[in-house]
Amino acid sequence: MKLDFIKQIMSEFDQSNVTKMKVEIDDLKIELEKESEKVEYVKPLEKENKMVAEVNTKEPTGTPVKSPIVGVFYGASSPESDPYVTVGKTVKKGDIVCIIEAMKVMNEIKAPCDGTVTSILVENEALVEYDQALMVIEENV
Repeated sequence: MKLDFIKQIMSEFDQSNVTKMKVEIDDLKIELEKESEKVEYVKPLEKENKMVAEVNTKEPTGTPVKSPIVGVFYGASSPESDPYVTVGKTVKKGDIVCIIEAMKVMNEIKAPCDGTVTSILVENEALVEYDQALMVIEENV
């Protein structure tokens, strides 16, 4: 049973954008690490009725919403539900913006400030690590 559990953790880690993870359960200790790839943000532009991509190497500005725990990111309360937020949506401080599942517990992540969601940095059902930026909110001035 432990071998299947270890294989599942390794598989999910390999498929996620998490680069480093430690798991300790009773006498089982697992530490996983992989090289991270540089993420480039792409902004589509319309030019002469054709879509052209412009690479933006700047990090997104604004207030990052960070994961307080290691777990699985969910952008909606269920697969059939609409996402809590999308890029461009205005949120108020305390609004639920996503869920992180850890040890079968659903943890609601709330907006740290009033503003507009400018980017969502992780895919739905991705494994996220502690303090990883999940999305960015540009504060309303």
